[in-house]
Amino acid sequence: MSKRIFIDGSINSELCIIATDGQEINYFDYSDDLIASKKNNIYLGIVSRVEPSLQAAFIDFGSEKKAFLPFDEIHPSYFKIPHNEKLIETKDDKNNDAEEEKQNRKNFLSFYRKYKIQDVIKKDQVLLIQIVKEERGTKGAAITTFISLPGRYSVLLPNNSSNGGVSKKISNPLDRKRLKKLHDGFNLPDGMSIIIRTNAISAEDEDIIADFNYLRKLWTKIREETLKSKAPKLISELDTPIIKVARDLNQRSVDEIIFSDLKTMKEYKKLESEFSVNKNKKITHYKEKLPLFESFGIKNPINSLSEENIYMKSGGYLVINPTEALTSIDINSGRSTSEKNIEITALNTNLEACEEIFKQVQLRNIAGLIVIDFIDMSINGNNNKVERKIKELFYRDRARVQLTKISQFGLMEISRQRIGQSVYETFYKKCECCNGNGLRKTKSIIFHNIISLIKNLNSLDKTDEYEIQIDKTFFQENKVELVKRVKALKLKFNVKFIEVEEGLMHKVFEIDKKILELINNKSKENIIKNNIPESNSDKSYRRKIKKKSIEEIT
Repeated sequence: MSKRIFIDGSINSELCIIATDGQEINYFDYSDDLIASKKNNIYLGIVSRVEPSLQAAFIDFGSEKKAFLPFDEIHPSYFKIPHNEKLIETKDDKNNDAEEEKQNRKNFLSFYRKYKIQDVIKKDQVLLIQIVKEERGTKGAAITTFISLPGRYSVLLPNNSSNGGVSKKISNPLDRKRLKKLHDGFNLPDGMSIIIRTNAISAEDEDIIADFNYLRKLWTKIREETLKSKAPKLISELDTPIIKVARDLNQRSVDEIIFSDLKTMKEYKKLESEFSVNKNKKITHYKEKLPLFESFGIKNPINSLSEENIYMKSGGYLVINPTEALTSIDINSGRSTSEKNIEITALNTNLEACEEIFKQVQLRNIAGLIVIDFIDMSINGNNNKVERKIKELFYRDRARVQLTKISQFGLMEISRQRIGQSVYETFYKKCECCNGNGLRKTKSIIFHNIISLIKNLNSLDKTDEYEIQIDKTFFQENKVELVKRVKALKLKFNVKFIEVEEGLMHKVFEIDKKILELINNKSKENIIKNNIPESNSDKSYRRKIKKKSIEEIT
């Protein structure tokens, strides 16, 4: 089956990229002006606040929220100390990479233990920073001053000399020896290092050297731009969709790259020439009137990626539920009943699910903790087969991944590095009606809430008439029951329900905010009057234990 990459940039403000193997989609990326990713971008920032209690600084880099910079992510060159104290000892041992890395890490930690952030970093100091984690909710971005520039076959660390070498994932001794020899021949200046990536195994030496030269030029360009810029300012974008295609997707196995517009194609060709010495002859320009994806029979997955149920060919299906703490994936056999017995059915469905789970994790860009509930299997050997299958699949993942064995309850936990936003964060926001939990209130709870509100009005000791706005449809359907419950309270004041067609913003009923304030104030008065202490049970309990222990000693 032919492997293609489709890049649709027919609308100026948006870009949609889909990579396919035959008709199966195995990569999806979308960006527009409203949801541009900041991950890996390099900024010139200003220290807005140093926080000694956190041993961290907050950096203004031009965003609304200040970025969080831990002390151990600040390069020593920024420290306000004598120059000869800024040097961290690094061990140069070509024979033992593991020992070298361990010693370098030890030196690094001992160096940072000598200082406190408030002594070496000052407010309004200018720093060159890189985004490590993007802003999420109320949290600002996490950043570092140890810059890393990713290329197709290598990663350049221009101000970090202690982490270079050949990737640990390359285990073949012959490959390691070849790439180590190439690495040592780069003649890097002091303070700079480079990591050879795993996909360099199948690359020609000249391509790796060309990739390194591109990264050196990029670093020179960043330095020049930094020197003439005033903070806060964006210096360089390293993870735009087009860069990711040229750097990460365009491998030798790709048969064709199809563009819908000339501007994007020219931009890509320029990048491609910088990444590799070999010119790519697979690039074509799509000129037909029919939309690009539809003409090749590809369904744009932008709307289907949020679906909870994913059906597999065998009849089984996955149920994917993202939550605040983790993403749960449940595997069900469904209509998959063609095997001889339940054990074989469970094994084959689980093996098929492994491939679909890997695909969905990649397409949706799911990160953090992922918990997979496999169909229970009674034979340990079958559990091992499933574990081996999922490890083989996630070995190809560009993100860092940690996996556990399948537990006695059939659960496997996967921790996956966050690289960019997931589709849930990019395309969707919480429902204002249910606040993202997918549940709507029943009639009984709405009745309960209305009656509770009226009881609170009774505590105000007034004989005024109170108005409660209520959804017209709900009131007309439940008028008899609601009036009956209100009459049962035997109130000394009147309650008037005002029917509203629009304007309640997903609420069923609402009352004036001033009246709610009066109710809250009355509640506080009653607490003080009845001498009800605030909840402080833990502290008082500890105090009693301490007092008792002192009495026992005396």
